[in-house]
Amino acid sequence: MSSSSGPLSAQCEQILAAIKQYERSGQTDRTQRIGLVQSLNKLALRLKDPREAIFDHFTNFVETCNLRALLELRVPETIPREQSMTAKELAAKVGADEALIVRLMRILTVTGIFEMVGPDEYAHTPFSLAYLEGHEVDFFKLMCDEILVNTSRLPEYFREVGRKDTMSMTSNPFAWGNNSDGKSFFEIISQDPRRIKQFDIAMSTQDSVLPVLGMYPFGTELAGVPDTETRPLIVDIGGGRGQSLLQIKQQWPDLKGKLILQDRPMVLNSFPALPGIEKMPHDFFTPQPVKNAHAYYIRRCFHNWTDAHCMKILEQIVPAMASDSRILIGEMVVPEYGSERPGNVEDMTCYWMDQAMFTFGGRERTESDWKKMFESAGLKLVKIWRSQASSQTVLEARLN
Repeated sequence: MSSSSGPLSAQCEQILAAIKQYERSGQTDRTQRIGLVQSLNKLALRLKDPREAIFDHFTNFVETCNLRALLELRVPETIPREQSMTAKELAAKVGADEALIVRLMRILTVTGIFEMVGPDEYAHTPFSLAYLEGHEVDFFKLMCDEILVNTSRLPEYFREVGRKDTMSMTSNPFAWGNNSDGKSFFEIISQDPRRIKQFDIAMSTQDSVLPVLGMYPFGTELAGVPDTETRPLIVDIGGGRGQSLLQIKQQWPDLKGKLILQDRPMVLNSFPALPGIEKMPHDFFTPQPVKNAHAYYIRRCFHNWTDAHCMKILEQIVPAMASDSRILIGEMVVPEYGSERPGNVEDMTCYWMDQAMFTFGGRERTESDWKKMFESAGLKLVKIWRSQASSQTVLEARLN
């Protein structure tokens, strides 16, 4: 949106013009808003002394840790939404030391998460209320408890294990950090009911906020395909509780053809029948039983696995494909140098998510990574269907 070179005053004028345009547009365009935030961040960076900026990392780190601690103490939900509460009152309510509440709150009032309205007296802001209302808070807790605690030990991990990228689901920073080398992430957290419950809640809430629609136009791309009476239209592989197929059906009710939802039996048995959707137990590491479907759809699965595991998944699907079948993979695409940024803004999600995947053996992938994987499986990347101002995509691949 604005240049990070040239006079500071010129950069400010460019940002001011963009803000005025944003206000005229009704302040509803997400791409414009994110672009403005990133422009202001670039301006702030130019004003910082590089050595002083090192200490910004401490601010971010302590803010994150204190927020997680306050969530554990149930402080955000204890403060009335439209009233204030003193540290003494909070301490009595949550069973903590008054001095502890004061110390945890200090940085969070300065950074604007909470508001200090009097001596050691606090009130909510829109940012603290988000920890009561947003699905993201469950994912925040999971990232702090399972990912941050292990990534913070990477220097020790590199000294002890070696300076290696993670290529294993059972030998990685997460397994090492839990003293459980040889076990996967799921095997480790499943030993603790609290941890597996937190994971299940975080994944279900996170999945509800990540887009299914707005990328691949199922309604137009699959309209009028042949033989829908004998060939399934969409097979949703590893599709969980059917949230993707339900959204597709709602958006395009006139689509013709069978919709099949595949997942492990324990998943499919956990919810009732879905109208117009056939449940089918299936492990995606075994041969695909549905032949000649028009679309084999897999959303938010590949990033959990190593390249070798992803290749095995593809190798189970390819033999089942007809010459005009397509594989649709809903995943992020990490930008490379000079590659397309939807909306000309940088979506940071793919970078921190890749770090999370690194911890237990998965990864987010670049376009080059995807092309290489598809080619190895006998496929070709036809198109990347991108969402606006986001790394979320649907990658379309067909037989080579």
